Amino acid sequence: MKGFNWIDELSPQVRDSVLRCAHPRTVADSKILYQNGDRVTEIFQIVSGAIRKCILTEDGQEVLLYVYGPGDIVADAPVTDDEPSPVTLTTRGETRLRVWSAADLKLLREQHHEVETALGCQINRRLRGALQLIEEILTLPVAARIASRFAQLSDMQKPSDQGIDLMLSQVDIGQMVGSTRQSVNRVVNELRGLGLIEPLYGKIIIKDLPGLNRYVREHHRSNEK
Repeated sequence: MKGFNWIDELSPQVRDSVLRCAHPRTVADSKILYQNGDRVTEIFQIVSGAIRKCILTEDGQEVLLYVYGPGDIVADAPVTDDEPSPVTLTTRGETRLRVWSAADLKLLREQHHEVETALGCQINRRLRGALQLIEEILTLPVAARIASRFAQLSDMQKPSDQGIDLMLSQVDIGQMVGSTRQSVNRVVNELRGLGLIEPLYGKIIIKDLPGLNRYVREHHRSNEK
């Protein structure tokens, strides 16, 4: 599975049943869908646009966890166990969505065991991603954290003819790894010089994923010495 789209993993008949229950919605830029602690009553699949998943600290700082793109399904984890949203979800750009109510999802889970299984796999995948993020923060220096984020995010994307596109600005990267824009710029230029990435306006093209992983391992070892 690439991205967070468990619907495409369903059999055609079950997938059609799920899609028939969806309702279309277009949401303006920078619209908050859920804040941390909100009751989750709907889940979303992105048709176009993007959704930022963040944690907002008490002093107003934003920690960016992920940027969801077309095809990704968002807010499905908390709605399955009737828990409040643990994060803040905000649109980036005008975003077109497919929307399911919590009641619709509950009924689909009862009717189709496939849906329940796919949701479980997706939740496990999100947990692995969260654990990887914690490991990076605790064990890696800034340069390796940035390269590791690029590598982990690349594993979730479909490659294009030019490489793997990550729709991230340098501000986004800094908010993901807890670093300043100046430090991010220095590391991005280093990775570009090594031929591992190509930074463009608002995105990063991954040119050499194995090379990025080698860079992370080498910097991890040097940090342990």
